[in-house]
Amino acid sequence: MKRHSLIGLLLASSCLLPSPAPAQKYAPGGAKVFFLTGGKRQHHGYRDQAFYLANALEDTGRFEVTIGEDAAILETPAIRKYDLIIVNADRRDPEFKFSQAQQEALFEYVRSGHGYVSIHGGDNAAADWLPTWKEMLGGVFSHFGLPDGKTKKGTFTVKIVDTSSPVTRGLSDFSVEDELYYQLQLMPDVRPLATVEYQGTTWPVAWTRMFGKGRVFHTTMGHRDFGPNKKDPLRDPNLSRLVIQGIDWVSAGRPGGSTH
Repeated sequence: MKRHSLIGLLLASSCLLPSPAPAQKYAPGGAKVFFLTGGKRQHHGYRDQAFYLANALEDTGRFEVTIGEDAAILETPAIRKYDLIIVNADRRDPEFKFSQAQQEALFEYVRSGHGYVSIHGGDNAAADWLPTWKEMLGGVFSHFGLPDGKTKKGTFTVKIVDTSSPVTRGLSDFSVEDELYYQLQLMPDVRPLATVEYQGTTWPVAWTRMFGKGRVFHTTMGHRDFGPNKKDPLRDPNLSRLVIQGIDWVSAGRPGGSTH
């Protein structure tokens, strides 16, 4: 075979090989995030949302994100290498439910100075949740105890009520199609960053708090229905900014962290 024919054959063959996967956008020195997703199947599109938000966070150049669904890591030394945990799932299926030991390990993780971010269904309390959840998150959505949590899907105006926080920096009131949680069981010291008015009552939908040495950010917004091609409110640029700036605020509380 002539040399130029052999080269042509090799080039043609190379076109049939799979392209290398794109490099992940890690941020050396950035905050290390463990994104704990997975929850009640055929209820929320948690996995799709986790992939989207993880990518958005790494696009900032400030985060390295690892996604997992098994909460067993909470009881291992491995969780300590992460600066913060994000949870976006109502972990009600038996395979995903937090054990008591996992709950206690999580509380200690945050108390010791690590961060915690809870999005939408992350506040859905199971009957066997320890009362400390309410203290840490500032409020839980529950169908046991009072008040009984309620939901409403629609288009809502999110009002920014605290413009001094770095979490709300650059944001003004905005509308978003989402699911409102209302009648949460709230701690009396919750000071909302953003609210939604529904049926003549103002309901908090985003806030921050301290739990021991750790920072916590929670938003009740961010409902993505289960199934392909469903709308995800976190893709709304305003809600996305609120959430990412909330994660930034939590990240800034870690040793060596800084406000972005």
